[in-house]
Parts: sequence; structure tokens; C-alpha cells
Amino acid sequence: MYCPTTFQYQQDLNFNCTKCRQQLSAFSCACCQYRTLLYVDRSSLSTGTYMQQQMSLCNMVGCGFNNCLYASEQKSARIYKVALGQNNTMSFWSVGSNPQGLSVTSSHNLLVAMTGNNSLYEYSTDGVLIRQISLQPAGISSPVYAVQLSDNHYGVIHHGTAHRFSIVSSDGQLVQSYCGNAGNMSTPHGIAVDEHGRVFVADQNNNRILVINRKTLSAYSLQLPDDCTLNAPYRILFDSVNSRLYIGEYKGGRVICCKI
Repeated sequence: MYCPTTFQYQQDLNFNCTKCRQQLSAFSCACCQYRTLLYVDRSSLSTGTYMQQQMSLCNMVGCGFNNCLYASEQKSARIYKVALGQNNTMSFWSVGSNPQGLSVTSSHNLLVAMTGNNSLYEYSTDGVLIRQISLQPAGISSPVYAVQLSDNHYGVIHHGTAHRFSIVSSDGQLVQSYCGNAGNMSTPHGIAVDEHGRVFVADQNNNRILVINRKTLSAYSLQLPDDCTLNAPYRILFDSVNSRLYIGEYKGGRVICCKI
């Protein structure tokens, strides 16, 4: 773990899994799509025997209200939760096919973009399904990330017939889609929203961050310093306390911090 303001290393997280009673250490790169989980069997610690399992963790998000971390995993179609505390207890629950991007709603629930069945799922922090929003009425397929914009509206990145950002209602109806004034998106992924309602989209293969007006859905590229060239931006996070935008690269292997 790193301090978000100083970027100083703080600690590793070691988890205790309540499901399998194994101690779990996670070795991961904050900017990479794929991570390795290393399971350590307590009964074999003296012999030094370890069991390693490759997993496709797609996204991770933290919730300060519930004091936990969530991660989505493709292969087993699970959501993992680490309750941060003295023991950092880990648990998980199964979801539908191919969970992707994660975000936290205004009610401190978990919003999951489900690529496999073209839906958004909202879960309580204990894994109880609260609502399912089918995106088929909006003609949206392959959603990869979603955020709550208001009580009734959600912003969705999708990779269907076209790569776009769209706004849908809580009943899955299309409200509006990106107008395309800044050119076509190419494999967009992460979304962040600031306190002014601006929507930031990591437009991965175009190596840019798009800033989208929520009312008109017109956009422009975020101006970065001349010596800062993005290399496949993948995940972004807005820090409202310090007015900073954090950009995680897929290919560049960096976390870039921008004052907004």
C-alpha cells in the first residue's frame, strides 16, 4: 500500500481467508490487468510448500465507508472482498458471467459491470444482490465499467458495436450517448467523476483522458504537461479531497497524478 499524497510505501496486505482457512498474500501491480495470488497453506509452512494460482483480476476499488477493498475476477466469476482491519479478512461471492469494472454507489453499495450478460449489478457490502439493470433496452452490449451519476442515472463504458460512453436510467433505458465531437473512442475503460460533475474517461488506445460534459456529452482531451505522454491509460480515480486525478497505465506501468 502507498500513501496517495506522498506516494511513500506503507505496508503489504496479508489476508486471512475465512472460506478456505488459508493465509493469503497478494502480489500485484496497481497498473496491470493481471495479478498473481499466492496461497500459503498454514499446515505446510514448516516444509515451505506453496500453492500458486493464476487469477484474472479485472478491477479493484476501495470503500472508505465500509473500510474494505473489492476485486472482480473473471475466471471464477467472483467478487473478492477484503475487510481492512487487524486480520484483513477476505471473503468472496459468485456473480454472473465475466464481472468487469467496479465502483461504489452513493449508498456505499458495489456496482459491477457484467460483460457476460450485458447488465449492471448492485450488491450490498455483504454480497446481497440489490438490483440488476439490464442494458439490452438501451442497445448496449459488453459493458466494462459503470458509475452512478445520480439516483436514477448511470454512466457506462461499453465495447459493443462501437466503443462509447452512455448514460442509462435505473430501468435500463438509454438517456444519451457520447456525441463523438472529440473523435471515436478506442477501448475505453476507467471512469471518474469530480465534484463539478465532469466525467473523465480513460480512452486507452487513443492514449488520452477524455473530459465529458454530463449535460451535452461533448468532450475534449485533458491537457497534460508536455513531458507527460500517456501509454494506454486504463484506470482512473478522482481524489476530491486533494483535487487530484490518478491515472493507471496498462502498458506504461505507471500511476500518474494530475492536479485538476
